[in-house]
Amino acid sequence: MNVLTNQDYWRNFNGIEASARKRMANHWMMNTSFTYNSTLVHYGQTKAFQDPTNISFRDGFQYDYLTGGSGLGNVYVNTKWLFKLSGMYQAPYGFNLSAFYNARQGYPFEEFVRVPSCTATVVTGCRNFNGGTVDVLLDAVGENRLPNFQNVDFHVERPIRLLNSHIVPSLDIFNLGNFNTIQALQRQQNSTIANQISSVVAPRVIRFGIRVNW
Repeated sequence: MNVLTNQDYWRNFNGIEASARKRMANHWMMNTSFTYNSTLVHYGQTKAFQDPTNISFRDGFQYDYLTGGSGLGNVYVNTKWLFKLSGMYQAPYGFNLSAFYNARQGYPFEEFVRVPSCTATVVTGCRNFNGGTVDVLLDAVGENRLPNFQNVDFHVERPIRLLNSHIVPSLDIFNLGNFNTIQALQRQQNSTIANQISSVVAPRVIRFGIRVNW
């Protein structure tokens, strides 16, 4: 029987969060929070890994994980700071106005070059098998990042009572500032499409709706 363990591989997480809330009074409410954190990967003194490639750029640096279901295949999630602000105001004539703003540090941009396995480097090491290719990182994880992200969503509604019904016409504006922040780039540097943009924030969208309760 073979038993596989992670030996002394571990991750160290440290973070702090500050939040504030203003309950509904005097026709307005608000929620806000700011988070700062860091998650570092450690392979320990026994160097608990099977593939030595890129360990020098991962050991002691930020933990990242690949997004799932996006279809991009090159977005790694890690952000040290995140800010959120939301609120609502009860305006005259029965209008309710609300908005949500969030901002975060850009995700890591993990540039790499693709080379034949075992011709790669002395620095990053070599896989213990022959053939194939290996992707060698050019920077430590978290040292190079995509642009910071920010977004504003806006909502306005005007509830109306009609007989026994409660009708709520509404207007939503997503990405109010029409930000076009880069979300993903082609990471392979020895490619003809290196650094080409593969994803940006979706453009402004305006939605009209109506909700009826009776």
